[in-house]
Amino acid sequence: MAQKPDHPFNSRRYQGQVERELIIGGIVITLVVGGGLIALIWGGTAFFTAMACFALIFGLIALIWLLLKVVEVVSR
Repeated sequence: MAQKPDHPFNSRRYQGQVERELIIGGIVITLVVGGGLIALIWGGTAFFTAMACFALIFGLIALIWLLLKVVEVVSR
Protein backbone atom coordinates (compact mmCIF):
# COMPACT_ATOMS: atom_id res chain seq x y z
CA MET A 1 0.00 0.00 0.00
CA ALA A 2 1.32 3.43 -0.93
CA GLN A 3 2.11 5.90 1.81
CA LYS A 4 0.83 9.44 1.83
CA PRO A 5 3.43 12.07 1.02
CA ASP A 6 4.77 14.09 3.93
CA HIS A 7 3.56 17.35 2.42
CA PRO A 8 0.70 18.05 0.00
CA PHE A 9 1.35 18.79 -3.66
CA ASN A 10 2.03 22.49 -4.22
CA SER A 11 1.05 23.35 -7.79
CA ARG A 12 2.49 26.88 -7.65
CA ARG A 13 5.92 25.65 -6.59
CA TYR A 14 5.76 22.94 -9.28
CA GLN A 15 4.80 25.53 -11.90
CA GLY A 16 7.72 27.73 -10.87
CA GLN A 17 10.10 24.77 -11.07
CA VAL A 18 8.86 23.77 -14.53
CA GLU A 19 9.09 27.36 -15.82
CA ARG A 20 12.64 27.69 -14.48
CA GLU A 21 13.69 24.40 -16.11
CA LEU A 22 12.14 25.41 -19.44
CA ILE A 23 13.88 28.79 -19.41
CA ILE A 24 17.25 27.22 -18.61
CA GLY A 25 16.70 24.56 -21.28
CA GLY A 26 15.81 27.18 -23.87
CA ILE A 27 18.93 29.18 -23.07
CA VAL A 28 21.13 26.09 -23.29
CA ILE A 29 19.60 25.01 -26.60
CA THR A 30 19.97 28.53 -28.00
CA LEU A 31 23.62 28.70 -27.00
CA VAL A 32 24.56 25.19 -28.14
CA VAL A 33 22.60 25.01 -31.39
CA GLY A 34 22.86 28.68 -32.33
CA GLY A 35 26.50 28.96 -31.34
CA GLY A 36 27.34 25.68 -33.03
CA LEU A 37 25.73 26.69 -36.30
CA ILE A 38 27.40 30.08 -36.23
CA ALA A 39 30.79 28.47 -35.57
CA LEU A 40 30.18 25.89 -38.30
CA ILE A 41 29.06 28.36 -40.96
CA TRP A 42 31.08 31.51 -40.21
CA GLY A 43 33.96 30.34 -38.03
CA GLY A 44 35.47 31.02 -34.63
CA THR A 45 35.56 34.81 -34.70
CA ALA A 46 31.85 35.03 -35.47
CA PHE A 47 31.18 32.45 -32.75
CA PHE A 48 32.87 34.58 -30.08
CA THR A 49 31.06 37.68 -31.33
CA ALA A 50 27.74 35.82 -31.17
CA MET A 51 28.50 34.60 -27.64
CA ALA A 52 29.19 38.20 -26.61
CA CYS A 53 25.84 39.25 -28.12
CA PHE A 54 24.03 36.37 -26.39
CA ALA A 55 25.66 37.32 -23.07
CA LEU A 56 24.63 40.96 -23.51
CA ILE A 57 21.03 40.05 -24.35
CA PHE A 58 20.70 37.57 -21.48
CA GLY A 59 22.33 40.10 -19.15
CA LEU A 60 19.80 42.76 -20.12
CA ILE A 61 16.94 40.30 -19.61
CA ALA A 62 18.34 39.37 -16.18
CA LEU A 63 18.67 43.05 -15.28
CA ILE A 64 15.04 43.74 -16.21
CA TRP A 65 13.94 40.65 -14.25
CA LEU A 66 15.93 41.79 -11.22
CA LEU A 67 14.45 45.28 -11.43
CA LEU A 68 10.93 43.83 -11.55
CA LYS A 69 11.68 41.60 -8.55
CA VAL A 70 12.91 44.63 -6.57
CA VAL A 71 9.73 46.54 -7.47
CA GLU A 72 7.67 43.52 -6.40
CA VAL A 73 9.41 43.28 -3.02
CA VAL A 74 9.22 47.03 -2.38
CA SER A 75 5.52 47.17 -3.26
CA ARG A 76 4.56 44.59 -0.60
